[in-house]
Amino acid sequence: MDADVIIVGGAVAGAALANALGSRGVETLLLEKVSREVHSTRGDLLHPPTLRILDRWGVLGALHADGALPITELGVTHARRGPIARFRLPAADDGPAGRTVAVPHDRIEAVLFACASRWASVRCERGVVTALETDADGRASGVRFRPHGVTRNVLHRGRVVVGCDGSQSLVRRSAGIAAEQHPYNHEQVIIGGQGRTELPAALHWHLDHIGALCVVSRPREAFRILLTLRLGQRGDLLKRPDPALHDYVLGRFPMLEQLRFGKADAHVYRLARHLAERFWAPGVALVGDSAHATHPAGATGMSLAITGAARLAEAVSPRLLDGASNADLDHALATYDAERRVAAAVAVQSNHEQALRIWDGDLFRDPNAYAQAIDPSSGWGVGGTGWGQDPAALTGHMIPSPKFGRGGRG
Repeated sequence: MDADVIIVGGAVAGAALANALGSRGVETLLLEKVSREVHSTRGDLLHPPTLRILDRWGVLGALHADGALPITELGVTHARRGPIARFRLPAADDGPAGRTVAVPHDRIEAVLFACASRWASVRCERGVVTALETDADGRASGVRFRPHGVTRNVLHRGRVVVGCDGSQSLVRRSAGIAAEQHPYNHEQVIIGGQGRTELPAALHWHLDHIGALCVVSRPREAFRILLTLRLGQRGDLLKRPDPALHDYVLGRFPMLEQLRFGKADAHVYRLARHLAERFWAPGVALVGDSAHATHPAGATGMSLAITGAARLAEAVSPRLLDGASNADLDHALATYDAERRVAAAVAVQSNHEQALRIWDGDLFRDPNAYAQAIDPSSGWGVGGTGWGQDPAALTGHMIPSPKFGRGGRG
C-alpha cells in the first residue's frame, strides 16, 4: 500500500480531509492536479462552528496570520430609499473562532494545503488522476496517476480512495454514483476590487428596481461584488471594454462610486445544486462538491465540506490504525454516508429555499421584507438556525431528508 487513504483533489475538501487524517497519524496521500493558486469565484466565508474544527488542526491560526477579516454585520440598502437595515452579528465567544471570517478562497485553499503538507503522515503529489483502480471483487484499491512532467501513469494503492475532485468528480463517476445537476435560472457575476466598503466588515445587500447586488468585505480593504442576473439578462456586458461593467453597476447603485473595479477581475459563476445518490461505494468515499453542491445563498458550502471531512476522518481513522478488515472499513464508510448525506440534504435544501427568496423572486421590490429575509436571527438557515451556522449542528441527528426535486430550473 502507498497509503491508507488516497485523497483525489487538494482544494478545500481534500486539504481539510488531509489535515483531519494527518492529525490522527493516518498514512495519507493527497493528489492535486493544480500546481498554483487558482483565483476562484468560490466563497470566502468560514463560520465559528467550522473555525473550531480548523483550530483543532492548527489551521485557524494560519488563516488569521494570512489576514482573515472578522465579519461583524449584515446590511440592506435601497438605491433610492437609502439604508433599510443593519444587523450586528454577535460573537459566538471571545476566542479566535468566535466570529465568521472572510478570507479569499484561493488563500483558504493554499493555507489548508500548506498545513496538510506539514503532517508527518501526509504526502502530497501534483499531477492528474486518470482512473480509479479496483480489485477482483470490484472494490476500489487505488488510482492511476500521472505526475506533472511525466508521460506515463503510475499506480498508487490505498485502502480507501476519497473523491474530493469537484462537481464533475472522476471518482464518483468511476464508482457508478449518480448526482443529478439542478441548475438555477439565475447566475452571478463575481467582481473583485479594491476600496473601503461603506460597511467595512460586512455583507451588504443593495436593492433597486431590477434586483439585488451584494458587496462582501474582504481583508486589506478589498471586496467582492455578487451581481445576480437572470439567465440571458447579462447580454454582452462582460464582452464590452472597460468601463462598461463599472458604469453598469454604478448606473444602478451610485452609492458604490468609491469602489475600484473593472472587467479584469470579473467572472461568471453559473449556479447549480446536486446531491449524490450516496456518499460511498466499497473502498470509496465522497467529500465536498463531489458529494454535494449548494447555492451560495447560505454561505455554508465550505463549512459543509470541512465538516464532512472531519466526520469521515473520525469514522475511518480508528479502523485504519487498528488494521481493520475491508468489511469493517466499508461499514465505517456506510455509517459516514448515513449521517452526512442527511445533513447535506438539509443544508442543500435550506440554501435552495433562501436562494429562491433573496435572489430568484421579486422580494427585492419590498425592501423591508427583503431585510427580514436577511435578518441573521430569522431562522431561515440549516435546522432553523440563522445566518452563520453550518451543518455541524446536524451531526448525528436523524433529520428526515427533504424532497429533492427532479428536473427543471430554480
